[in-house]
Amino acid sequence: MIRSGPRRFSVTIILICSLAGCVSWPGHGVAYSPSRKLRVAVLPVRSAVEIGKLQDIESIPATEKSVHDQAPLIARRMQAVTEEMTRSIESRLSANPDVEIVSHEQVETMLAALGMAAAKHLTVEQLECLGRALDVQAILAVRLSGYGRLKREWIRIMIGSGVGEGVAQGVVVARATANAALGVAAMLEEIGQEVLTWGGGSHLFNEHYSPVILEGRLISARDGKTLWSDTSFSSIDKKALKKLPQDEQKKKEIQLEVTAEKTERELVDDLGKAVKKHLQK
Repeated sequence: MIRSGPRRFSVTIILICSLAGCVSWPGHGVAYSPSRKLRVAVLPVRSAVEIGKLQDIESIPATEKSVHDQAPLIARRMQAVTEEMTRSIESRLSANPDVEIVSHEQVETMLAALGMAAAKHLTVEQLECLGRALDVQAILAVRLSGYGRLKREWIRIMIGSGVGEGVAQGVVVARATANAALGVAAMLEEIGQEVLTWGGGSHLFNEHYSPVILEGRLISARDGKTLWSDTSFSSIDKKALKKLPQDEQKKKEIQLEVTAEKTERELVDDLGKAVKKHLQK
């Protein structure tokens, strides 16, 4: 489900895999018991973001914008970002009374011991091996797929969503007024606004907003099947920014930090709902 609009820039895209809808979690070896919480290992957040310029993710002096090789600076910054996201997601999920989290220190130590630390994607066999080693029922894998700029593929998704909303709005207007012409007019206006906002306005969007996109998957440690998946997207958290001093509000890294917190919260909240739904006591 995609929620978007010219006045709404916070979107949560819920993508539930087909297996999760057909087979219960216990069918994949993941079940709740009164004597034991759902034990989960959170993998280190992996970044799939390509950052071209340091100023896309951090406010830097004008004199440093001309630095020829910014790659090392970007790499260090993104490593710090993903490490903080891992700790934050782990902390938020541990607040769920039905979930027990294995610390990231334990996870990283075991990944290194099993020779999996450098792997970008773990195979089913590796996931099962890691699950046994950590004595967990499920493994949470999170990928950072957007940070600081809105990717073209997401702009296309937003425009596509806007077209769908435009058609739906046109139908509502036509039925309410019994006037097909008014319905068509409303549809075209909505679609036009979406294309302008997400298409022609994408450059301005990137200049004034700090989008963060996280993709999460909860994987059974028993058979490697995806139990739950969700993609959470937030453009900026203006409410949180207003609580900060004026000079802090203008910093790109601060904008991204507060937006990331909002995106993490939405992702973990959705996972919490899935846990409650599938592991009813």
